[in-house]
Amino acid sequence: MELVQRSRINELELFAGCSKSELRSLDTLFTHLVLSEGQVLIREGAAAKEFIVIADGIAEVTRETASGAVTVANVASGDFLGEMGLLNARLRAATVTATSDLSVFVCSASEFRSMLRLAPSVAEKISQISLVRAEGLAIAA
Repeated sequence: MELVQRSRINELELFAGCSKSELRSLDTLFTHLVLSEGQVLIREGAAAKEFIVIADGIAEVTRETASGAVTVANVASGDFLGEMGLLNARLRAATVTATSDLSVFVCSASEFRSMLRLAPSVAEKISQISLVRAEGLAIAA
């Protein structure tokens, strides 16, 4: 992972409902990274330690089943990852691999909790999408 010049989170849909003050506070919680195609962002079964928002690029979400790895979803600019493990204090439910070069914003578990507290509109979006994803992962298992 390579640290690069910071981009702006205010360009991403997840943060569209935030005030300028909230955006300033949230921007300090994230680190902007560039990842190469083929790099694993999240590994199924690993401890949940970070929350990731994709700024640019595409990644594949897979889940191990009795018959092998199954693609659960493809995620791209504006999508986020890692919330399920952080919200539920569980191990990672899927593996996420970059299928193109990626630009991402990453925050730690404690920064994630701060983000949810600082921006109720973001917390609501994350909660709703997490429920849908949990259902999708259960079907793929």
